[in-house]
Amino acid sequence: MISIVIPTLNRPGELIRLLKKIRNSETDSDLEVIIVDDSKEDISNAVGKIIKSGIYYIHRGEKLGVSSARNAGAEVAKGEFLIFLDDDDDFTEDWLSDFHKEARDGADLVFCDMKRVESNGNKRIEKSIVDKNGKLIKSILIPGAWMLRKELFFEIGGYDEKLKYAENTELFIRLQQVDLCVKRIPKANFIYYPSEDGGSKNLMNMINSLSWILQKQESQLSPHVKYLYHQIIGVNYMRFQDFPNSRMHLLKAYLIKMYKLDTLGRLVISCIPPIARILYPAKP
Repeated sequence: MISIVIPTLNRPGELIRLLKKIRNSETDSDLEVIIVDDSKEDISNAVGKIIKSGIYYIHRGEKLGVSSARNAGAEVAKGEFLIFLDDDDDFTEDWLSDFHKEARDGADLVFCDMKRVESNGNKRIEKSIVDKNGKLIKSILIPGAWMLRKELFFEIGGYDEKLKYAENTELFIRLQQVDLCVKRIPKANFIYYPSEDGGSKNLMNMINSLSWILQKQESQLSPHVKYLYHQIIGVNYMRFQDFPNSRMHLLKAYLIKMYKLDTLGRLVISCIPPIARILYPAKP
């Protein structure tokens, strides 16, 4: 059985649309849908009218975070495999049936290709890379483009509920420390629309989450990733006009890649607050 876990918050229209799409997909009874709703309003009746069986609706009534919601859904899941979806996601008619086929074929982690559709209409196909021995070389981190064995999800500890940004990145850092059998479906079955108001738009979420990942996964991160994270944190601190923390992180980034003159330039700017305030305006 496959369990689809859908966290949602104050978007009943999007959720209903997604549930209708799942209902109309070619599936068998070997499927359950788990909704974890942090909205204040309980819409269990509307949900039950769309999918009458194989559905589990959890109404929490307060915003507890997407990582917490995904973990809560996984806790009650009966399926051998987990797929996490957001309520504004989309997929092709083969998405679920192809995952079902791979679920019966012994893999621990299964990817499909992903079509990314930007708000300006630009589209591109993104692919994971799996070698001939079933080892993961490059992964698509967006949930909906992958299916994971539930036992393995709990073995690595599920989602880190401290994270409000890059929670999928951190999950895959832990996944890549485990011996996995990985398979790829070479079809762009999953369709992703980047959110205009998601966690990546909240600069403080980025600061807190990347700082925690640097602390938690220090031994697993490459110098390049550490460089990127410190630079992102440093620039975001500058936008909050927290220049001491900005300088600290930009200096750490520069010491990792001392040939990066743009990083040196940002470090110098952070030392001159009047200029920094002009070039990196404060966030409200």
